[in-house]
Amino acid sequence: MSFFSIFKQGQIYLNTWPKEAKLGIIFPEHRVIKSTRFAQNAMPLIAVFAIVWQQLYAKHDVMAFSAAILTALFALLIPLQGLYWLGKRAVSPLEAQSATWFYDICERLRNIQESVPPLQGKPTYQHLAEVLRKAEQRLDSTFWKEI
Repeated sequence: MSFFSIFKQGQIYLNTWPKEAKLGIIFPEHRVIKSTRFAQNAMPLIAVFAIVWQQLYAKHDVMAFSAAILTALFALLIPLQGLYWLGKRAVSPLEAQSATWFYDICERLRNIQESVPPLQGKPTYQHLAEVLRKAEQRLDSTFWKEI
């Protein structure tokens, strides 16, 4: 998997993972996704603010300009760290207990005649996110209470 495709997969995973708060107890994705979304919205503003602030108050200071550039670069890289983690996580195979839970959810979806995508090999966290998304849409609220 190429370096940039990891970021793309991370964005797909971020958009696929259900926003159910109870999943935050079991998986770290909820916290990482929340932080990454915040960083995607806030960090570009902080980067621009760092440059503008420097230009307003220390126009001719080269050291202040270099510090502002470094601050802006750091701020712009923070969302990429979250996307990279999510991309790596999305293609990671599920642990044994999570895989069992994955197959249980698939079975529940099949019981209500909901199609589940065919799986070849070990399920990944991306597969789990897709199945959880379907469960969120199709299964009743008792499913989330059982978790």
